[in-house]
Amino acid sequence: MAEIIGHGERATIQILKSIYGESAEYLTQVKFKDLLKGEWLDTVTERQEKETLDIVVKLPVKTIVVRVQDEHHNGDITAKRDLVQRKTLEWNDCAVVDLWYHDCPELWKDEVNETSKDEVITVLKSLGLYP
Repeated sequence: MAEIIGHGERATIQILKSIYGESAEYLTQVKFKDLLKGEWLDTVTERQEKETLDIVVKLPVKTIVVRVQDEHHNGDITAKRDLVQRKTLEWNDCAVVDLWYHDCPELWKDEVNETSKDEVITVLKSLGLYP
């Protein structure tokens, strides 16, 4: 399967590596079901079988799922699916970070600079995930 990298994802990975360093493993386009444990695997729908997460940061003590969200995620159906995905990931011991296009305009340009770093850091701090 070809790896699909969307707007802001390359820059996000670079920024996350500068924040979490070499103690983490960085994965892209991870299948949703691959982050589930035990009985949760029995609950995966046909649609969820196809879902992938943009970036996963595996730290020694925590797994962080980063979703780089464009305007299409504002729609009612997609937003509800995103909520189910978020809650399921959280129940499987993942922290979920949404980097929205409207909150991270510089990141969305795939630019790594002080502004885009600050955009990501601000979101991580708000979730208590900034080291």
